Amino acid sequence: MSVPTKIALLASREAILRPLQDLLSIAGFQCTVFLEGRDLIHGLSHDSHDMLLIDRELSDISSIDVIRAVRAVRAREMPIVMIGGEAHNDNDLVEALDAGADDYVVEALSNRVLLARISALRRRMCGSRFRGNLPMRAGPYELNSPGRYATLNGRRISMTPKEFDLATLLFANAGRILASKRIEHMIWGHDLPPLSRALAGLVSRMRRTLDLCPANGVTVNVVYAQGYRLDVLDQVSKAELAPLPGPFMMPH
Repeated sequence: MSVPTKIALLASREAILRPLQDLLSIAGFQCTVFLEGRDLIHGLSHDSHDMLLIDRELSDISSIDVIRAVRAVRAREMPIVMIGGEAHNDNDLVEALDAGADDYVVEALSNRVLLARISALRRRMCGSRFRGNLPMRAGPYELNSPGRYATLNGRRISMTPKEFDLATLLFANAGRILASKRIEHMIWGHDLPPLSRALAGLVSRMRRTLDLCPANGVTVNVVYAQGYRLDVLDQVSKAELAPLPGPFMMPH
């Protein structure tokens, strides 16, 4: 007999608390309810869960602060899903993902779609645990899967969960064009809204975090109307792309 997935549900709004609790129980998940963020953080220190579902609107502290606190003390591979209202822009989505959430779902989703999203995220996260733990390399960079951090010439670089997931995908496909939709599915598990800037923003933040540039031998390039490509430069390429010395240097 398989062990049921243990889900921690943090919600203080009655309008979503009881329906979600009933839905998860009927679907076969073992659900533990927390009404306040502080209770959840305290509870996680005494018991383990396979996934966290967090309502964006909490009664005591910010849901973003809860996600950051959980990520600071719990394993990075534990999936966190934020549940929020229908937003008119990407701010809520980007803020949640930056804090360490793995997905953001809106209340308007049907029960069937919500369960499918939870199951897809669970499968993806479980599958990642069985992948090899050997460092992944690109030029002077290494990605350390167990610790979920990068190194540049031996110097450790901390990364957010989404930055590390994106770097892993790009490093594993160095030199290949990855379609934006494929990246979205691999990172978020579904298509992002048509006008979303979440992927572009994530790529930009990862580039800054790792300092990907010709001088360090690795770049990430936008391929118009297709997607993104990570390139590992050889010495000749780096020399061609390096800024000219002396009076030809462009001012900063």
